[in-house]
This record gives sequence, C-alpha cells and structure tokens, in this order.
Amino acid sequence: MIAIVYVSLVINVVVAGFWGIVLGFFPRTRFRDWPYGVDGPGTRILSSLYLTITCFSLYALIDPDQLHSVCIFLFGFQIVYKSLSAITVRDFRNPVVISNLLIVLINSISLGWLLKHTPGNLF
Repeated sequence: MIAIVYVSLVINVVVAGFWGIVLGFFPRTRFRDWPYGVDGPGTRILSSLYLTITCFSLYALIDPDQLHSVCIFLFGFQIVYKSLSAITVRDFRNPVVISNLLIVLINSISLGWLLKHTPGNLF
C-alpha cells in the first residue's frame, strides 16, 4: 500500500510542477488564464507554492529515509491548503478546485497510511 504514497508524490510533481512552471515562467500562456486568472503577483506567488510542493515531493522520492517525515508534513499541509481553496473559491465547477479536491482525497489516503505505519507511531 505504500504505492499510494508514491502515487501522491508523482501527482504532486506532475501537477504542481507543471502549473508552477507555467504560472511562474510563462505568463502569456492563455490556457492558464481561465482557471487561475491573468498574470499578476497572486499567480506568481501561487507558482512559488506549487514549485515548493514539487521540490519537497522530489526530495521525498529521492531520499526514502526522509519519506515519512517529509510526506506527513507535505500531505497534511496540502490537505489543509487545498481544502481551504475550495472553501474560499466557492466554485465547485472550477477545474483547479476539482483537481485540488481530488488531490486532497488521494493525499488523505496516503497520509492515513503513513500515520498508521510511522516508526514509533506519532499518536
């Protein structure tokens, strides 16, 4: 079942990595405007957040000794952040909200598995 943790990390790298690069480094790309809005400080800040998620996900994939500790924090953070984004946007037809909620579901399953199998059991 640890495969679900790796699936979560790969999804993070693909989704957050793609949007982090597009939002941060290709501001004139039109297909990004509908879900995220036009280029501005907010989308550039979001790009930084996405690239940070990508970096931590890559680190967890590269260093299996740090997998548990990195993923427990990373998935917990993403679950809160992505759930709050759905609440604040309040448009459940928005593709970003939909993908965020799907990632919350996958990361919640991964986090549950990690917490159950954490050495020394945190709880």
